[in-house]
Amino acid sequence: MYVIILAASALAVMSAAPAMAQSDSGDTINLICSGQGEKLGSGYVNTLEWDRYDHKYRTRSGVQTEMQSFSSAVTLQIYGNDGRIRLPEKLIPPLNSGGDHQHWWQLNDLIVGADQIRASYRLNGLNKPKLKIDRRTGEISIKGTGQDFSGTCDKVDPGQKRF
Repeated sequence: MYVIILAASALAVMSAAPAMAQSDSGDTINLICSGQGEKLGSGYVNTLEWDRYDHKYRTRSGVQTEMQSFSSAVTLQIYGNDGRIRLPEKLIPPLNSGGDHQHWWQLNDLIVGADQIRASYRLNGLNKPKLKIDRRTGEISIKGTGQDFSGTCDKVDPGQKRF
């Protein structure tokens, strides 16, 4: 009975990633990385500014652009030399060139080394963020145009109990 449940769980995980091909060595890495990020955001503001010529406060209105902090998590699935990343909506710009309906993005230039995992993915024509994961500490960093994310990754074994 336990073998059947484990086999069904493995089939469910493999069917969740139809575009992924399992490597000959069977190396699969599933990670959930939680942390902090910043993205470029803008908003309409009304402020008072001191007018040094009239010696009184004046109302100023307009659009202000600044980096906005957020907490979130990314998910990575790596199968040999192929992989994908699932991004939170906060890391996806309004103008993007891909991903699927569940926010998965194909990893490009994937290098899975003994100490590091490096890759990039294409959000749009101007933004191709690069990610780096230290396999010893689990620290992840993603750097792109107008966005940064850093955090810690935990390995997830599908079909296994957490505790």
